[in-house]
Amino acid sequence: MNADVKKKSLYMEFVKPLEPILIVDDVKEIREYLCEILSNLGFEEILESKDFDSAKPLLASKEPGVVFLDIELPDTDGTRILEFVNDNYPNTHVIMCSGHNSLENVQNTWELGAKGFIAKPFNAKKVDTVLKRLELIT
Repeated sequence: MNADVKKKSLYMEFVKPLEPILIVDDVKEIREYLCEILSNLGFEEILESKDFDSAKPLLASKEPGVVFLDIELPDTDGTRILEFVNDNYPNTHVIMCSGHNSLENVQNTWELGAKGFIAKPFNAKKVDTVLKRLELIT
């Protein structure tokens, strides 16, 4: 096994406890971009949902290790989903995503139990950084 394959294999073992990952965002392009970033970071089991109604069955059947959650969704406020996940899936880490990254918004999500916050527009480095923090507490 060459060094690159061995390194990726070791990394994959490290990231697997966070899978599956669920992305809940009403904007398809954002879901696709985040999915691409996560795939490039070595994740394989990535689920997508456009709203809370379609996320509920995925949460129940897959129990994701991580949920990337948009704060502003058409069917409900993301903070309500955060509370639902924390109450029903205590081993799932929620990372809030928003274009409105005011200090109040960030503090509110932390107080409600989010494990991370990524301001939109995000990039691969921001996603990687927040996931590495999660790996330290998993």
